[in-house]
Amino acid sequence: MSNPPAVFGDHRHHDVRQSPASRFAREAVGEVLSQTGVEMGFQPVVELRSRRVVGYEALVRGPRGSALEPPDALFAAARGAGRLEEVDWMCQTAALRGALAAGLRAPSILFLNIEPDTSGFMPLELRSLYAEATAQFTVAVEVTERALTERPAALLGHVADMRALGCAIALDDVGAEVDSLAMMGLLSPEVIKLDLALTEAAGDDHVAELVTAVAAQAERSGATILVERIETSRQAELVDALGARLAQGWLFGRRAMLVPAEPPARAIVVAGPRSDPRDSTPFAIVSEVRRTGRAGHRLMSAMSRHLEEHARRAGAGAVLLSSFGHGGLLDSAMRERFAGLAASVGFCGVVGEQMAAEPAPGVRGGALHPADPLAREWATAVVSPQLAATLCAYDHGAGDYEFVLTHDRELAVAAAASLMARIAT
Repeated sequence: MSNPPAVFGDHRHHDVRQSPASRFAREAVGEVLSQTGVEMGFQPVVELRSRRVVGYEALVRGPRGSALEPPDALFAAARGAGRLEEVDWMCQTAALRGALAAGLRAPSILFLNIEPDTSGFMPLELRSLYAEATAQFTVAVEVTERALTERPAALLGHVADMRALGCAIALDDVGAEVDSLAMMGLLSPEVIKLDLALTEAAGDDHVAELVTAVAAQAERSGATILVERIETSRQAELVDALGARLAQGWLFGRRAMLVPAEPPARAIVVAGPRSDPRDSTPFAIVSEVRRTGRAGHRLMSAMSRHLEEHARRAGAGAVLLSSFGHGGLLDSAMRERFAGLAASVGFCGVVGEQMAAEPAPGVRGGALHPADPLAREWATAVVSPQLAATLCAYDHGAGDYEFVLTHDRELAVAAAASLMARIAT
């Protein structure tokens, strides 16, 4: 989200509660909420080769002619006023009601954004609205990879809740940063969205890495690739070469009132069932389908370090997550080792009892409750576009571990997601 415009002031050296600009923002946001003062428009999403409209993205604007008309300004002001959730609920409500009132029908798709900085709580009225909408058309909720790295547990929980309501997940801004590519597997989105402007501005090596990673994820999971911000026929030809099926941009239509096109003959995006990563643990996931062995502490440590080295070599595109259960506190040697790993990989996280939010420089931590089954497990999971592996074990005590080591991507990703869902926000 871009910074708010200058009208909201620079609060670095002032108490926000005393700032006139802050007071203005609170009053302006309050007025928007009291009058439902947002305007919802809908931009077409087309099937690239046929150019047929298959869905729409809901795009919000604040009160016309005001300082809050640009969506970035509206949400920045709402955040500063402490009313971000209320504004987000209002926008979701307006999008869903607008699509329902216009008569959008399955298998057409409605894309809408949710703010990653909210708690995930949803009023009952809005939940009911989602239930009504998903019964009539496909709702694809957009989240960003960056949000997953910033607030992993909160976002994974929010995504699981949206899926329980029948929504599909669209992963937005994919490839904006190289170190975010491995996050695709953890969310397993039904739609992968690429921003053509970001892609065209990147170097050839980055584009090659991006295209390879996205194509591999789409092939493995059946996800649909959508490219946005297409303005010319030349760009449309380029996007077709990237393997995209869906497209969006001024070439195909701008934000406008919703007048639904005839629904497509077949569903392109279908909300699929996914397990909630908060409901299980790595050992429970993997041992259910793989044979277990026994090992002592020394062998477990050696196998964990072997996977860590794989993650280090994979570099910025890798996610490395570990759990040490009862041994959750890292000694000085482990802190140094994980700080080095965090400097090499895209995301490094460690969970355990009494774990600090940053147990080592650059390392994200998650404190386990003693009653969490994960507190009796040892786990290491590595996920990158090219590599996926997990070592997970149950601690029987006295240095006796029942373990499973697998390079099955689906299992490794599920194990990684269950660890990520416990990283502090």
